[in-house]
Amino acid sequence: MTEEVNNHFTLDQLRRFYSEELRIVAGLESPDLVSAFARVPRERYLGAPPWKFSSGTSVKHSSYRTTSSVCDVYHDVFVALESKKFLNNGQPSIIARLIAALKLSPGKRAFHCGCGTGYYTAIMAEVVGSRGSVVAAEIDSTLAEIAVTNLMDYDHVKVLNRDGADVDPVPCDAILINAGVTHPHPAWLDCLSEGGVLVLPLSVGRQLSVNDAMVLGITRRHNQFAAEILSIITIYSSPSMRDPILQSMLNDSFESHAMLRLKSVRKDDHDRTDTCIVHAPGFCLSAVTI
Repeated sequence: MTEEVNNHFTLDQLRRFYSEELRIVAGLESPDLVSAFARVPRERYLGAPPWKFSSGTSVKHSSYRTTSSVCDVYHDVFVALESKKFLNNGQPSIIARLIAALKLSPGKRAFHCGCGTGYYTAIMAEVVGSRGSVVAAEIDSTLAEIAVTNLMDYDHVKVLNRDGADVDPVPCDAILINAGVTHPHPAWLDCLSEGGVLVLPLSVGRQLSVNDAMVLGITRRHNQFAAEILSIITIYSSPSMRDPILQSMLNDSFESHAMLRLKSVRKDDHDRTDTCIVHAPGFCLSAVTI
């Protein structure tokens, strides 16, 4: 598309400038990922204008500004999907970093839990290409219906109106969980291919629907799982993958900075030792290097 949207730039140019902004701000090293942000029409996934957007992290509704110019959504800003719930399209540089951690490439199979209206699913679909596949889950029926429509041109994308915890992602190479949880679902770990990556936001904040989360990158190495901290974000909580006891343990380990010792996720049965940061049956955040 070369439609001129103001006196200076076409939409193609705006999307290219936007992708270059994300390359620098998010530190993207994959040319395929940068190109995906330049190709996918973000405005298609935001609903009809006028749009409400913000570049800050304030949860106050007054932090939103309103625009009808498509130029304004091609910046590193989050755009409201439901402003009263503070439900947003996501800040591109933050989500771009998480997608980059998945190490996607053409032909890979991915699972996206909490896909919203499908924008970042489309980015992932562009990177894996038609030889790859993306399964996306969205629990909100309205958002899922919109995502189905938005993604209908991608034959290799399947959208499910389901709680992602109830979806068997089948063998895949990359999983992006877009909801705060207190533990990984066993199926998410089990389905990862060798070298596959699970990006997982662990809730470490208040007991509210919107929570602070520490995002882990978990990489399968044979039957073990190396882990590293990727980021701290604010995110909606999963309706099902929340355990109050684990939540308390996560909060304690985060506040004490014990989480900085994290090197791996263990799912084998073992006794608690001084290398266990958060220890529970079937799940342990560990300081043991894999």
